[in-house]
Amino acid sequence: MTEQERHDAGYSLLELIVVVVVLGIIGIVIATILSNTWRAQTNVTDQTQAASRGQLIASEIERAMRNAVAFEVESGGTTLKVSTSLDGALKCQGFTFQAGQLRMTVTDAPDSSPAAWPLWQDQVQQSGTTAYFAANGSNGVTYTFDATANDPTVSGTAPVHFAGNAFMRNAAEGTMSPCW
Repeated sequence: MTEQERHDAGYSLLELIVVVVVLGIIGIVIATILSNTWRAQTNVTDQTQAASRGQLIASEIERAMRNAVAFEVESGGTTLKVSTSLDGALKCQGFTFQAGQLRMTVTDAPDSSPAAWPLWQDQVQQSGTTAYFAANGSNGVTYTFDATANDPTVSGTAPVHFAGNAFMRNAAEGTMSPCW
């Protein structure tokens, strides 16, 4: 074989197999890295959404209690009814947790059963066996709940726990009438 013929011979089958195997391994590594990055981003997004949802709920409960003149915790700690010092449509505020959902009403007149209140937030659940609401003396309420990810079975993210105390700014001098 002349020098020219050896140069034109090309790659051997063994060299082609080695290149294909190496490229396959590199492809699998890149795919795994991209998949893990995507999964991590999904988990972070779910946790962020759950935290935002929980902060919004806690904020509304605390705002209602700050402006309360009277309140009641009902239904084994699943419902909080508040009569506020605010006028108009903000006079009567209620929160009830049912089956992974939070229903809320804001009205100026007596409202129907908590089950008929409009759905406000979903993906909230009880934190263990602790009641959602508990009276904290005569002028405060303790709230506890977990905000969950959009689909915790897919993302595998843990719920975000929320617990806090909210107190009336005014002395407990009002009544639940005409709200409840």
